[in-house]
Parts: sequence; structure tokens; C-alpha cells
Amino acid sequence: MKPILFILHMPFEDNNVEGSNNTTWFCSHCALIEGALAANPGWKDYIDIRRIPFPRPRAELVDILGEDNQWVPVLIFDQGKTLTDPIEITTYLAGTYGGAAPHP
Repeated sequence: MKPILFILHMPFEDNNVEGSNNTTWFCSHCALIEGALAANPGWKDYIDIRRIPFPRPRAELVDILGEDNQWVPVLIFDQGKTLTDPIEITTYLAGTYGGAAPHP
């Protein structure tokens, strides 16, 4: 089974951010992942990339990880292990599948 990478579909709407007139957003962590995917198009052959909507509950994640684990981005491995830090995710992908890694 391929590792599954969940990231948010962007941009997304969120009208519940206090003190802001903005209603359209992007997730900075997911944007970093999207940039790494653009720089490394071959990764898509090795991982299952799923772009999911912003609103909770995020049914696909709940089904796999449970109600309390809806954080994205998340890379889920066959053994149930997860990575949620975008630098750790992209470092792992580059180290495992080749391509560009985040610069230290």
C-alpha cells in the first residue's frame, strides 16, 4: 500500500477567523507541501495524494485516524505511523523517493 498524503484543497473559505476581513485562505503548511510536489512531480507515483476540503469533520481522516486526528498535512503509512510536520514529510519523501529536499 502506498503512503497516503492528505493536504487541504486550496484556496478555501473560512468566515470564522476573528479580527480578519479575509474569508479566503490557504494553509501555509499545505502550500509548502504543494510546492515540494511541484518541484518533485515523480513523487505522485509513490504516494496517494488526497486533497480534501477544509471543513471538519474530515471524514476520510476520521475513518483512518479517528475524530481527534484531523490535522493536515499528514502522511500516513501502512503501519499506522504518521508524519505531520511539512519539513519532515518532504525530507522523508526526498530521502525515500529521490528528488529535491528542503534546504537546511
